[in-house]
Amino acid sequence: MIFSPRKFNIQYQAGFNTRDKNTIRAWLAQPLNSATQNIESFLISPKPEKHYKDIHENKILYFEFKNQTKFNIKMDIKTTLWKNKINLSKEKISLPSASSKIFKQYTKNEKFLEQTSAIKKLTHQITKNDKSILDKIYSITKFLKKNFKYTYPIKKRGVKNLNLNKLCGDCGEVGALFVTICRILNIPAINQTGYVVYYDELNNIYEHGWTSIYFKPYGWIDIDPLADNIVKKTKEYLYYQKNYFLAITKGFNIEINPAIPSNFKIDYWNNLGLPLTNKQVQILQPLVFSSKENVLFNNTIKLIKRIPKK
Repeated sequence: MIFSPRKFNIQYQAGFNTRDKNTIRAWLAQPLNSATQNIESFLISPKPEKHYKDIHENKILYFEFKNQTKFNIKMDIKTTLWKNKINLSKEKISLPSASSKIFKQYTKNEKFLEQTSAIKKLTHQITKNDKSILDKIYSITKFLKKNFKYTYPIKKRGVKNLNLNKLCGDCGEVGALFVTICRILNIPAINQTGYVVYYDELNNIYEHGWTSIYFKPYGWIDIDPLADNIVKKTKEYLYYQKNYFLAITKGFNIEINPAIPSNFKIDYWNNLGLPLTNKQVQILQPLVFSSKENVLFNNTIKLIKRIPKK
């Protein structure tokens, strides 16, 4: 059950400044509609060179700037966002068929979500006494809430690099571990990247990463592993989404198209801890770029206007 709709006007701006004339390529993700997100207006300036969809159905906009020293990319979004609340125990929750595309794609092993033998062992330890899917999800979230310490920045991304005896990382890392554990249990799961407006701080917006799991008959349900989304009351499980999420991209390993030429620089992002190669980036939140020469780069996101709930 979706409830508490709120309208938000959000503005993102990326600024590029170079000392000499330069060639810069940029890739930006356009937010799309979902069960709890309705994009009512999307304006982008300048116009992208092209756009394409990746394997996760993200819409990626591609820009190319030549012989310029200073320019901006501006994105204006008007959206209605909802919260979600479900009494899971009273519904007939089930997983998609093992032969379905969703099951095959989102239970598999992949880069940054490596299903190592150590994580499989941890998964068994966490869920060994659980009987149902909901029991397992609840146990995973409780374990992460108790044992995962938030730290930033991250030296090396990917769950295979986590110290399972001393778990720490940012929202992206705890989300990656949650998704990996779910996939080991054959529960389709995916990482979500975007922004959050907290229920008790409705005039501010922050970068954030969370996850989604796929249950029939609902489809994708957002789970923030450290936010107590699932509450157990006697024999019932209640799902309650407290905050407003603006999803920008879903999934890891976003395709870069066209590929970044070998003589272009990508060290800006790698130095920030975001894995970027010539053909792929872990996430888009919402933009990455590469250039022939060095670039001074800055970006901001802010709430321009929030229409109060009547």
